[in-house]
Amino acid sequence: MKKKIEHITFVLLIVGTVGLLMNEFFLEWGMSGTFLFAVFNVAGLVGFWFLFLDQKQ
Repeated sequence: MKKKIEHITFVLLIVGTVGLLMNEFFLEWGMSGTFLFAVFNVAGLVGFWFLFLDQKQ
């Protein structure tokens, strides 16, 4: 289960980062696209934070 969460967080960060870059340079979806991909990034970072806290215990 822990590996699955780790893979999901990596995918969220990759999709969020690539999406933000594509939105900035190619897609021009405006604020809604920026917000959507930023939410993916934040969700990935929160997932990594939980994994980090789990390792410390």
